[in-house]
Amino acid sequence: MEEKEHTLTTPVPFEEATGPIDVTLKNDMMFHLVMARSKKALKGLVCSLKGLDPDTVKDVVLTNPIDYSMYATKEIILDVKVQLNNKEIIDIELQMYAKSSWKLRSLLYLCRCFDSIGEGDNYSLLKPTTFIAIMNDPLFPAYPEFYSHYELLNTKNHQSYSSYLKLNVLYLNKTDIATQEDIDNDLVYWAKIFKATKWDELRMLCAKNDTFKEVAQVMYKSNIQSQEKTYMEAHGKYMLDKRTLEYDLQESREQIASLTDEVSSLNTEVSSLNTEVSSLNTEVSSLNAENTKLLALLKQNGVSEKQIAAYLNK
Repeated sequence: MEEKEHTLTTPVPFEEATGPIDVTLKNDMMFHLVMARSKKALKGLVCSLKGLDPDTVKDVVLTNPIDYSMYATKEIILDVKVQLNNKEIIDIELQMYAKSSWKLRSLLYLCRCFDSIGEGDNYSLLKPTTFIAIMNDPLFPAYPEFYSHYELLNTKNHQSYSSYLKLNVLYLNKTDIATQEDIDNDLVYWAKIFKATKWDELRMLCAKNDTFKEVAQVMYKSNIQSQEKTYMEAHGKYMLDKRTLEYDLQESREQIASLTDEVSSLNTEVSSLNTEVSSLNTEVSSLNAENTKLLALLKQNGVSEKQIAAYLNK
């Protein structure tokens, strides 16, 4: 007899759950929720992304907790803002679908996080700030990487201007080119957990350590709590619909731009034809004038119109 998969309509213990994960860690609301509810998960992810030994981290504090019940369908920025050891600011955001404005938007987020002091405060109070994007596909396809690191550098000799502003990008779909350092920092495991779509797959991945187990447990509890799951699914649907509308709008703009180019090309062609017709008309007028002069000259020399017509009709 074929074994039936457990469904989450009748919750079973996490250890027995099978079948698809309805709301995965790639859902930005789920991501924020897991990091908000599990300090172990938050610390683990931050240490992996920053390449830190967990023993050196005294504290990680989520500075932007959110009331999820307020956001069933609204668009909100669900980034994870963290203070690390009260000495550094880290802003992590999921961006599964890169928009054309994403690079500018990420720079704005980085600068806003860095601007952490009040008017008149000493600049020495500014904290090193890293903005980290977690994405599917590369922003720069010609230069594929699993984990990219950017900061302010001299373009000639690569001298660092300051290490206080950094921007990193983790590409979930590029685990095949991860470096040994990425592997040692468990970033490949994190990428697999983000992409996991089935409970047995996730359970197998999370058997590695307690941090990953806690990530999976929080995800499972949120998936079986109907109201919370409804909020996340509604938010996910809203964002998907919004992306679809943006895609359709962009496609329409491209079609309009293409038609505009085509009309412009046709107008140029018509203008060229009009110029050619005008040139031909001028040439015809010139020939007619020459013919008139020639007829007058022939008549002056005693050639009749009948003789001219007979000659032309030969």
